[in-house]
Amino acid sequence: MKKFDYRGAVIPLALLLIWQLVSAFNWVDAALLPAPKAVLAVLIEAVQSGELYENVGSSLLRNTAGFVIGGVLGAVLGLLLGLNIWLDRIFSPTLNAIKHVAIFAWIPLMIMWFGNAEKSKVIFIALVVFYPVFFNTYDGVKNVPTKVKEVALIFKLNPLQRFLKVILPAAAPSIFAGLNIALVFSWVATVGAEYFFIAAPGVVNPILDGQNLFQMEVVLYGMLIIGAVGLLFSKAAQYFENYNLRWRQDANK
Repeated sequence: MKKFDYRGAVIPLALLLIWQLVSAFNWVDAALLPAPKAVLAVLIEAVQSGELYENVGSSLLRNTAGFVIGGVLGAVLGLLLGLNIWLDRIFSPTLNAIKHVAIFAWIPLMIMWFGNAEKSKVIFIALVVFYPVFFNTYDGVKNVPTKVKEVALIFKLNPLQRFLKVILPAAAPSIFAGLNIALVFSWVATVGAEYFFIAAPGVVNPILDGQNLFQMEVVLYGMLIIGAVGLLFSKAAQYFENYNLRWRQDANK
């Protein structure tokens, strides 16, 4: 098990100390930068009332739905276009052109097509997830070394065996890298979706409520929760990739 590196906590602790000093000596108006204890009080209240669990649970639910839909579509299409030259020639130019459209430019269309509620949020997240999974899967399959493909011919493997035993393992690092990126991006997309579409239970709610009521401690509490969950997503993505590619590490020993 990898040991915890305490050096990574130096900057957060230093910022927390500076924040406490600024609040203690009233260097900044408390209405603009409340003391850490005020933010902690909001956090405790949210835990006791169950609001924290409702907001985080709702966000994770729509995040999971969008990640699964976008990830599956991206992986399947990436494999199909990477393996079939005719599908590649037909669809790749269009997909490469569409990827240059800023993701937030799709929001007006989504609202008109799918409404301004939960469905659009999930579709928005799925779209954000789709791109890194698709292009990494596609590149992974297209860039399988020729020597690896020649091994399949030498052993006279049928198409299914070539795919499962040669193509897929060789492309796996690129595929999992795409899933890794998508997992982190999906949380950013979840926060964006909750901000731009109709309000519903989610981690952005405290930020919107605090903004409307000018309660900075509530805004900072919301930012803290978003950052904490985002950090967990980043760590989960790293663990996910390392776990699924452990065979490659064993082979290099």
